[in-house]
Amino acid sequence: MLNAILVLVSWFLWITLAVLFLFGIPILIVDSFVDLSWVANQTSMTVIWSFSIMFAIFVFATQVVIRQLRKIFLTLIEGDPFVPENAKRVRTIWMVLFGFEVLNMLFSSGILVAKQTFGDLFLGLEGELHINWVLWLAVIVLVVLAEIFNEGAKLRLEQKLTI
Repeated sequence: MLNAILVLVSWFLWITLAVLFLFGIPILIVDSFVDLSWVANQTSMTVIWSFSIMFAIFVFATQVVIRQLRKIFLTLIEGDPFVPENAKRVRTIWMVLFGFEVLNMLFSSGILVAKQTFGDLFLGLEGELHINWVLWLAVIVLVVLAEIFNEGAKLRLEQKLTI
């Protein structure tokens, strides 16, 4: 059941990204030359490209996490979760979350600095120094969980070698 939900989320994100790049951005570019105010209000190209790039990075990061979770769930279904690969998979998940959140913080604070420096060029973008405490707590929990899986895999290997 959870595997099916992950597959649906994965497909939804890919479709959303495709719609954004195939339809959303071209319509907004055309809107800058022709009055299509029913499609979008006056939006600067900086806002469009910034949002699109961050959304694409979000989709790719989410796909990596979903792929790793599905592989972990497969070992759980098989009844053998304490394999060394799962420790690596959980480690990959926390590294992806860590990297994305650092990038998100840099992006948001960079927008804040750019708005103060350049003003009108970054109209429409909101920047702030925002720390997502829940995500950072999740990263810490995943670091601990990765070590638990690593130790569990070592103990399981020791048990197999014991007569």
